[in-house]
Amino acid sequence: MFSSLFTTAMLGLPLAVQAATYTIAQNHSGANFFDGWVFTEGIDATTVGNVLYQSQAAALQQQLAYVDSAGHAIIKVDNTTVGAGDTYGRASIKINSTATFGKGSLVIMDASHMPFGCSVWPAYWSQGSPADEWPKFGEIDIVENVNQATVNQMALHTTQGCTLATDAQLTGKIVSNDCFNGTNGNQGCIVQGASASTYGAGFAAAGGGVYALEWSSEGNGIRIWFFQRGSIPADVSGSSPNPNSWGTPTAAWPESGCNSSQFFGPQTLILDITLCGNFAGAATIFQATCSGVCTDLIKTPSNYNDAYFDISYIRIFSDGTAGSNTGPTLTGTSSTASATSGSGSSGSNGADSVLTTLGLGSVAIIATLAGFAITY
Repeated sequence: MFSSLFTTAMLGLPLAVQAATYTIAQNHSGANFFDGWVFTEGIDATTVGNVLYQSQAAALQQQLAYVDSAGHAIIKVDNTTVGAGDTYGRASIKINSTATFGKGSLVIMDASHMPFGCSVWPAYWSQGSPADEWPKFGEIDIVENVNQATVNQMALHTTQGCTLATDAQLTGKIVSNDCFNGTNGNQGCIVQGASASTYGAGFAAAGGGVYALEWSSEGNGIRIWFFQRGSIPADVSGSSPNPNSWGTPTAAWPESGCNSSQFFGPQTLILDITLCGNFAGAATIFQATCSGVCTDLIKTPSNYNDAYFDISYIRIFSDGTAGSNTGPTLTGTSSTASATSGSGSSGSNGADSVLTTLGLGSVAIIATLAGFAITY
């Protein structure tokens, strides 16, 4: 009987501990990095930033979006044109993925530089589709902060009922627990990075690193890891990465506080750089790390020498469960992308104020922004 029970136990053990197997679903890298993205064109109508987003043709022509000799994607703000006029909007980039990803996905970005500087507001994030029903299908902010902030902020934004649970295991600093967009002016449930290497000048000085977002189908909720250059697990860049071997995540939103299937739908991945606007340009937020008035900087191109992404790759993996990536399959460095349910424009996160933390100790700054819509 002992032998029979032992055999049964051993046969059952893999079912208890077996991790999901991730395989490549989308690969944005090398010469084909910009395949599978939609470029937003026109003014920043959602965050009232002082930018003019460029079409793909214009972005390529102006070298604001291109692949460099090292095979890295460069996405940047114009830093050569002297601005003129009171309503000048500096040329910049916003791109949305044509494919979406869902529960059972792992999204990995390796970057050596991300935008920073006074008036600069970069974001690497995802938004539920369709975007015009925001926040019904949720938003995940993977990388975001403004001006000269020293740490990254990761956050969820949802309808009412999603929270960052008290049993969350993470290495970052919890700033707020309520993900509901109606709380504290769409503050979201924020986790800060643990060090200056997670954002801005510190990120660049350390040689960048990897951000990995997992939306787990195994009951682990939504988790984000940051790995500084030199501390990146070997399997991160491989064909079948295993997040369960990476240790405690930087940020985590367990299912115990937020049923991800209820509050999130297929996500469109977004990269953008806006300037000033109703977050970076709010007087109290701007003056926390910079001096003067935000919009006074817009006309001077040299202010934007550090306002760029340098990305080695963005890869999206699927574990093959229902709800995983709904876009085309990409292999190698080529894309066969075609438009799916992804959105080509950002949502409209309504808010009257923003409560955020810029990594200046534990000081929280509230900026009243009556009449503006907030979108990251």
